[in-house]
Amino acid sequence: MDKIEAKKRISGLRTELNRHRYLYYVLDQPEISDEAYDSLFHELVALEKTFPEFETPTSPTKRVGDVPLSKFEKVRHISRQWSFDDVFDLEELRAWDEKTTRLLQKSGISSIKYQVSNHIDYCCELKIDGLKMVLTYEKGVLVRAATRGDGEIGENVTQNVRTIQSVPLVLNEPIDITVVGEIWLPGKELERINAERIASGDQIFANARNAAAGTIRQLDSRVAASRKLDSFVYDVDFVDSQQLTDNKKQGERLETQVEELELLKKLGFKVNPYFRRCKNIEEIHAYYEEWSARRHELAYGLDGVVIKANSRVVQETLGYTGKSPRFGIAYKFPAEEATTCVEDISIQVGRTGVLTPVAHLRPVRIAGSTVSRATLHNADEIMRLDVRIGDTVVLRKAGDIIPEVVSVVTALRTGNEIVYRFPEICPVCGSKVSQQLTKNNQQKEEKSVAMYCTNENCYAMERERIIHSVGRKGFDIDGLGEKIVEQLMEEGLISDLADIFELTIGDLLPLERFAEKKADKIILAIEQSKKVRLDKFLFALGIRHLGEETADLIMRDIIKGIRNQESGIKNPRDIGEFFLKRTTVEWVSIKGIGEKSAESISEWFADEKHQAMLHQMTVLGVEIVLPEQSASDVVLPFSGKTFVLTGELASFTRDAAKSMIKEMGGAVSGSVSSKTDYVVAGENPGSKFDKAKELGVRILDEEGFKALISNT
Repeated sequence: MDKIEAKKRISGLRTELNRHRYLYYVLDQPEISDEAYDSLFHELVALEKTFPEFETPTSPTKRVGDVPLSKFEKVRHISRQWSFDDVFDLEELRAWDEKTTRLLQKSGISSIKYQVSNHIDYCCELKIDGLKMVLTYEKGVLVRAATRGDGEIGENVTQNVRTIQSVPLVLNEPIDITVVGEIWLPGKELERINAERIASGDQIFANARNAAAGTIRQLDSRVAASRKLDSFVYDVDFVDSQQLTDNKKQGERLETQVEELELLKKLGFKVNPYFRRCKNIEEIHAYYEEWSARRHELAYGLDGVVIKANSRVVQETLGYTGKSPRFGIAYKFPAEEATTCVEDISIQVGRTGVLTPVAHLRPVRIAGSTVSRATLHNADEIMRLDVRIGDTVVLRKAGDIIPEVVSVVTALRTGNEIVYRFPEICPVCGSKVSQQLTKNNQQKEEKSVAMYCTNENCYAMERERIIHSVGRKGFDIDGLGEKIVEQLMEEGLISDLADIFELTIGDLLPLERFAEKKADKIILAIEQSKKVRLDKFLFALGIRHLGEETADLIMRDIIKGIRNQESGIKNPRDIGEFFLKRTTVEWVSIKGIGEKSAESISEWFADEKHQAMLHQMTVLGVEIVLPEQSASDVVLPFSGKTFVLTGELASFTRDAAKSMIKEMGGAVSGSVSSKTDYVVAGENPGSKFDKAKELGVRILDEEGFKALISNT
């Protein structure tokens, strides 16, 4: 066969294989046997091997996996990825519908085009229990697949997603589009994978969702290719409407969610066929009841139904709260419940010293996973439930996620149950425990519900502090998870944060389960983390009442001081010296920092042990990085102004509002004080709104906030 014949044959084989892939994996309507498909596939593999000049990245042969990656790169989504709020019963659903309808009526939209009989026209879809994925196509070719991540930044897992047969590598139209879908694993495939893992002595996956997530995050895409992941695509984040053809005029927008789903099917995506248009709550609930009863008939897991306003105009009008869309809701199936026995109750000690009781349970399967522990929150909760060691309890996974003890089956008590006595000493270090004095909303002192270990040097507290410090919001040291930190502490290699930066390959290699590659990776991550931005460093110190917002406010204040030649911060020792000079009064003078934060900061830096740790970190090469301040001398419109946000904003997200304020030179605080300049109040504001009124702080509604922005 010459090159011309080979090129023609290769092209024909690709077209035919793609057609049969679509018929089999998307439409479930195969025309040929698996053996015939495999024969065509192997012929294409042989031809591409003989004529490599005709290989393309979109060939069906490229779904088998590629060379393993060293890590996943981070990617920013074109649109924020939201999570829907949940309702769990018909009453909550009605309340949401009434609120949503009121919001829509207030907006002025009343055309029959968007509403049916004074009700919002809804599109209902099955809520697949899988892993959210964002797929980007350019000119119809898959260029990137990314996980949801934190909603703004995910991980590039394109190499693994390319192995999923139901995900098209090339669309039926050469358009630019970004879509959102769910990656899932069939129940039978989970059984097959777990059987293999049992045979090889590996731990089995608790459920299909965990297996899908674990598969997508394999650095070796050949592992992903060996597991039969599947997909459903349900949303369009972006589409170049000028490129749309057929049934839609070029440049015309998609008007409804149903139209989006139809477009996705036309482009070649696998769309769940059971979506339904509903005109009222009764129809939605009937859909919900139907699939609640039929959920176990399907090859994939369901945990509820998703309800969206069908009209795109209505969706855009309703907008978003700070964390979720207003135009949609997840109507979750009833949380699964099971009974089990409380075999013991133990105490966990957190970073701040708080003692949390944990029920150790006889293992029980619930909502697809095995549960053996559940938090009991605090001593008051134990008393409220009257839960005892040996009790039979009703356990629920609220929202199919968090296990909680709902009640005790007292009728099954034998008299041998043991009443739990909350410890008077810390179970880890043996120090006294006590309640702390806190201030309520009326600024009156009262004892905390939680009990605290009084020993600042408690091993458990230090372990949790280190875990907090090396996490993503702090030093972000990849590979230093909870178990590794605990292992390093038990081996005597680290006792505080500074010790992390003194670790060497020689320290790690002798440890159990530490191969050279793993040790190299951790040491490299530690070295890379030594240059850390000031706000992340402050957060990493684990100072009580010093969160991300407070760290940002302090960094801004320090940058201003540097600009005025009042201070210079290059390393942790500089921070220790500078912070030690500042009084509580000076911290409170920074807009947005309250008395609790100020007192906690002053106390922390006055501790000689903490100063010694900062000095040691400096000796070990930790450097403090400040953001570029090329325009620092420019006075921006909100310079010197502090804002507090409360309630639900309709026109933009909470994060977007914060960004706008910061870009205009303002600061955002998490608490209201007399030094707050503006409180921006959306719908359903909380206690911050009441405190602002009490203190006489200027309150802006959403329109007032937008006017302030446009007029400055």
